[in-house]
Amino acid sequence: MALNKNDPVDSLAMPSRKPAAKRPGKKTSPFGRKGKETRLQLMDATRKLLAVASPLSISAVAISREANTSPATFYVYFNDVEDILWALCDAITEETSHLFAGHDYLRDPARLEDDALAFVRGYCDIWAHHGPLLLYRNMEADRGNRRFYQLVLRVGLPILEGLTDRMVEAALADQPLSRRDANAEAVVFISAIDRIAAALHTWPEDSLMPDVLLRAEARVLVRMLQR
Repeated sequence: MALNKNDPVDSLAMPSRKPAAKRPGKKTSPFGRKGKETRLQLMDATRKLLAVASPLSISAVAISREANTSPATFYVYFNDVEDILWALCDAITEETSHLFAGHDYLRDPARLEDDALAFVRGYCDIWAHHGPLLLYRNMEADRGNRRFYQLVLRVGLPILEGLTDRMVEAALADQPLSRRDANAEAVVFISAIDRIAAALHTWPEDSLMPDVLLRAEARVLVRMLQR
């Protein structure tokens, strides 16, 4: 089903498993400067642990030790390890804003091929920097964890809207493309490049040369924008 910003959260196909109840994280607003610094210190410690350990094996005790604080302090700021991993995944969502650099991006025929390649490389770079967190985010979303599925939507929606706008505009006058169909094609494309980026991160030695795949993605995107 096509994704629209006014659609409910299950606009994309959700797993058949009943979604987990939404668990709100700890509120950060009551904390002062020192509290915010401590919270960031815990998040930085978690990032360091993710460089050497799976998210599934990290404990609140290990995070607290890495941050030179106590488990009791950890639970002041986060409900559990899932909560701090969610906060780290949430921070990544801000990094997708640069993928659409301006109004002419992916609209200028003279630059379309270069822009398309820059777009898919930029998306892959996000995975290169945050692979373990994004794998965890996708796993939780696929399991039916609605908090993490919301993060998937928050990252995907601006990209989907941008691609949808451009595909509708690029359609020929005698062969118009409905917004619903354009949106559906954008969903398929983003889902594909997300999974490919995950595979390149997880199994780099078993994949085709990354540049070959990225250029193939760019060519597909160009064809979507040239009707």
